[in-house]
Amino acid sequence: MAEKQTIRQTIENISSIPTLPTVIERITRLLQNPKTSAEEIGKAITTDQALASKVLKLVNSAFYGFPGRISTITHAIVILGFTTVKNVVLTASIFDTFRKKSSTPAEFDIEQFWYHSIACGAAAQSIARFLGNKEKEVCFIAGLVHDLGKIIMCQHIPDEFGKAFDHAREHRNLLYESEKQLFDVTHEEIGCYLAERWNLPKNLQNAIKYHHSPSTSHDHYMTTATVHFADIIVRALDYGNGGDTKIPTIAENVWKNLGLENVPLTQLFDNIKDEVEKATVFLQLT
Repeated sequence: MAEKQTIRQTIENISSIPTLPTVIERITRLLQNPKTSAEEIGKAITTDQALASKVLKLVNSAFYGFPGRISTITHAIVILGFTTVKNVVLTASIFDTFRKKSSTPAEFDIEQFWYHSIACGAAAQSIARFLGNKEKEVCFIAGLVHDLGKIIMCQHIPDEFGKAFDHAREHRNLLYESEKQLFDVTHEEIGCYLAERWNLPKNLQNAIKYHHSPSTSHDHYMTTATVHFADIIVRALDYGNGGDTKIPTIAENVWKNLGLENVPLTQLFDNIKDEVEKATVFLQLT
């Protein structure tokens, strides 16, 4: 328990832990006002020209289905909606925030980590769409950010991260199992702490905090369960690497509550593969 408190205090005391970019906070405030226009959101995004160009590049990709046809941020909002554009901005900002290189274990491949995260987001969105979950775009962001705690550990407590990484490899554990054994705190909890600091929605906080052990007793269960399943599927399909080599078992409550026993899995996996392939455009941000 002392180790857990020490790590928590260390994380809380790091002044360089990133804050959510100003443009995201401004857009979030604007979106809370039902009278906000697409033009106002567009102006807020274009105050950061580098971000605006990345957003246009992403919304014109095959992932969103309008390749090369969207010329302005306002146009993107009209066609794709506030939620999609906000999610694209958040995605681009997250990659910008964590672009910093860090001293990581030699075997921990940052590029493969981001590929895993993007694939998990794409798979979660594909699963949600396949199952008729209306929050498919939330599932994309939740999948994308589910492992942010690993990057915080990697960049800010690299010694502890290295110990957990080596322990997981040596004992053939999942990384979070080794973190729990060594420090009694996991990347799930650390990632949730960052999400709280960023005032991200509760559904994203819970997907980060419980993606290894979704429980029906937690709020926003379906989003968390979808990310849990997506994480396992992209591991099994070998899309990137989150830092360990073990494939977890799907939680029994997830299999049942998502209704997966009635789903044509071959068709679902084909959909996931297509979605992940289109989502590789996001790798250009890393």
